Amino acid sequence: MNFLFNNLNTNPYISVYTVGYEKTNPRHSYGPARRSGYMLHYIYSGKGQFTCQGKTHQLKAGDFFFISPHATITYTADDKDPWIYYWFGFRGDLVEHYLKNTSISINNPIFSLNNSTERIKSAMSRLIEISLISEHNDMLLNSCLLEILYQLSQSFPKKAPLQQRVSQNLLLAKALAYLEHNYGQNIKIGTLATLLNIDRSYLHRLFIEQLEVSPKQFLTNIRLEKAKQLLLDSDLSIRNIAYSVGFDDASNFSKLFKQETGMTANSYRKKAKRISSTP
Repeated sequence: MNFLFNNLNTNPYISVYTVGYEKTNPRHSYGPARRSGYMLHYIYSGKGQFTCQGKTHQLKAGDFFFISPHATITYTADDKDPWIYYWFGFRGDLVEHYLKNTSISINNPIFSLNNSTERIKSAMSRLIEISLISEHNDMLLNSCLLEILYQLSQSFPKKAPLQQRVSQNLLLAKALAYLEHNYGQNIKIGTLATLLNIDRSYLHRLFIEQLEVSPKQFLTNIRLEKAKQLLLDSDLSIRNIAYSVGFDDASNFSKLFKQETGMTANSYRKKAKRISSTP
C-alpha cells in the first residue's frame, strides 16, 4: 500500500517535511520539475530512470537518488518492472550546512546500498515507522535526519583539496609505520589515534578509504602474517608465538587464526613445513 506523511511541525533550521512509500504503476512519471526542498529516495524493488540537470541514470533496487531544490528532475518507473521506493523530504539552514560536508550533490546524486550505507536505509525505514506513530514526532524525525546526514558525511565525504589529501597520506603513513613497528605490543587503536592527535572515527575512515580495511583488521592481518612466519621459521610454542605477535590470550589467538585461515596454527605449521621440504 502507498503511504504519505506531511509534517506540520517544521522549523527553519532542520526539518523532515514529508515521508512516503509508493508502489508505482508502469511508466509512472514525475517532472520535469523542481522540488521545494531536498529529497532522498531509496529504491526498494523494481527499476526506473532518473534525470537530473539533463543527465539520465538507469536505476534499480538498492539504489538511492538525491534531489536538490536547485535541480530540475524527472523520474519514471520502468514499463515492465516499475519501482517501489520510499523517500523523505528535508530542508533548513543546518541541512544545507551539513550537506556541504558530503560529496552528494546535483552533480553526484546517485549512490547504492552497501555496508557503509546500510544505516542510511535503516534510518529511512525508521522515518516511516515514526511517521505512523503520531503527528507530534518532529524531534524523532529530525534525529533520524541527523543520523542520515552524518552517515552521508562518513560514506561520501567531500573531496579534500590537494594539501589536505597530502596531510591525510602523511597521517596514514605514520599510522602504518606505528602498527608495523609495534604489532608485538598490547596496542589499542584508540591509543594510535591519540598519538596522531586525531579522532578515532577519522582514523577509521582514512583506513577504509585508502586500504578498504579498518585499522583493527589491518593490525590483525599484520599479526597473523608475522605468526605464520614464526610458525614456519621457529620452534616456538603456539602460546609463545601468540605473545610474540601481540596477543595476551593464546586461546583467542588460536580461535582468530583458525577463523582467518581456515585451519589451526598447528595444522598450518605442519602443512607449511611439509610444502617447504618438498623437493
